[in-house]
Amino acid sequence: MITDILKYIQRTFLFVLLLIPLASFAQSGMHSNVVFNGGVVPKDKMVEVKVRGRAMSKYGLTFYHSVRFRANQNTTKRILQLVTQDAQNAASTEHRDKGSEHSFILSMPNHGGTHRYLCFLYGGKKNVDITLVYMEGRVASIDELRKLIK
Repeated sequence: MITDILKYIQRTFLFVLLLIPLASFAQSGMHSNVVFNGGVVPKDKMVEVKVRGRAMSKYGLTFYHSVRFRANQNTTKRILQLVTQDAQNAASTEHRDKGSEHSFILSMPNHGGTHRYLCFLYGGKKNVDITLVYMEGRVASIDELRKLIK
């Protein structure tokens, strides 16, 4: 009986160890990943949201990761450069401006059968409110994604 419990704990531990790299793999290979990891703005200055699983399935997504923070002009420029570098590898892009509000939606190359998106929203003049969102799932286009997030 104790050996069965130990085997169960071992299997569970191995399963968790296998999931950790998958969660960090989601944005890997993207220049903007450094923002999600706290390399541009310290993590304690960001509001971070990660959602995986059933809560996202009704939106056709399997993973949602966002960071939100206020930034100065230099930080905003750095993040815009990173997103622009990601856009060079994107399958499609959408850019919209409305006054001082700007948005970029990038459809990144699929990973297996999973569609991946990066959204960058920012606005303001001196101190800029920034939201960076990574999403993945079965949503097949930016148009379809936009319908979900309205």
